Amino acid sequence: MKIPKMIFIGVIENKRDRITFNLIKEILNRSSYKKYHQNKKGNMVVFNKDNNHIALIDIKPSLINDVVELGIEFNILVHTFLNEEDYKNKYLKELCKDVEYIMLNCDEEQWISLLDEKSKGIVITYGFSNKATINPSSYNIHEYIEMNLCLQRDIVPIEGDIIEPFEFPVILSSKDKTDIYPGLAAISCSLVLGNNISENNSPYFLDGKK
Repeated sequence: MKIPKMIFIGVIENKRDRITFNLIKEILNRSSYKKYHQNKKGNMVVFNKDNNHIALIDIKPSLINDVVELGIEFNILVHTFLNEEDYKNKYLKELCKDVEYIMLNCDEEQWISLLDEKSKGIVITYGFSNKATINPSSYNIHEYIEMNLCLQRDIVPIEGDIIEPFEFPVILSSKDKTDIYPGLAAISCSLVLGNNISENNSPYFLDGKK
């Protein structure tokens, strides 16, 4: 599949530290993408590689209505944590409706409410559930979070060959177990972009505070 000239990635999360957004930025920087533009608020960053652009947009729940009104057609939408009130927003499902790929935290109680029965997008779930597309097969928390992540089903990326199931080690610079979710989300996004991080046998280190 030929990569589009511009890929729009939206990250929906309510964590104050915006760790999922920061992890995806970190992964893009390490994947030979160069920061092309960043707005003053820092919630939209455009990356460039070989004349292809990726626009990464941080979508706080308070911005969902505005983003829908802008009519951005997202190629990838990443969902992490939302509050109960956020799920009541009628614009939220509208935002998720026509994306090409949607990454969903399937440990969130209301995650399935984000899916539209008419949507033709590819759903990639992540979490501790053994039914998730990608989950941690094991983890330890000491100075860092050390985990083995397991891709349980094929992923057809936007660009490149099909990524088949595999298991690989990841180290996340955090002691907070809930930060495993942003780690899973960011790596899922990276795989959809065609970055097969399993090609390197050494642990994949993520900071998330940059």
